[in-house]
Amino acid sequence: MLLCGCGSMKQYSVFQYDNGDDYMQDGMYRIVDKKGRIGYADGDGRTVIKPRFAFGFPFEDGKAKVTDNGTMKEVPGSGGEYHYWESDEWYYIDKDGNRIEYN
Repeated sequence: MLLCGCGSMKQYSVFQYDNGDDYMQDGMYRIVDKKGRIGYADGDGRTVIKPRFAFGFPFEDGKAKVTDNGTMKEVPGSGGEYHYWESDEWYYIDKDGNRIEYN
């Protein structure tokens, strides 16, 4: 398991996806703190957006879909192997962590 977070005591784990570390997409990958909140780091392992989201998808075309609350649910018939997040409050952020409007 890799850790990231330059120069401070705050170190985060790489988000685990498909039985391994999250994939780099659009120059970023997801990280997670001890409370399970999602953030993002760059290819050098520097924390770009500190973990603060209940869940977040990978970046694509300069934006990522995130939520501040939700419920993790098991995919029916997966035997507990696959899960998804359900939320009524999804929104998009840019690579600085700012909320953006996107249609």
